Amino acid sequence: MFFEISEEFMKKIFDFGPGEYLISDESRLHDFAGLDEMELSDIQKRIQDVYDIDVSDIECGYLLEIFTRIHHKKCSASP
Repeated sequence: MFFEISEEFMKKIFDFGPGEYLISDESRLHDFAGLDEMELSDIQKRIQDVYDIDVSDIECGYLLEIFTRIHHKKCSASP
């Protein structure tokens, strides 16, 4: 359901292209903390900067919940 959002997110947040990562419904931000010396707070700030959403309240940082938030924000911005 969130294929396009996930590809865009992984590129903008982690600079990963298609095929350079594996995510599932259970994937979390914590799975990517430590990459390029980025801590969880750095990742959350980057998401805030790129998507203008705060994800620090998402328990465990599940990507599916973050993608849902991005989707809702995009939908509410569309006329």
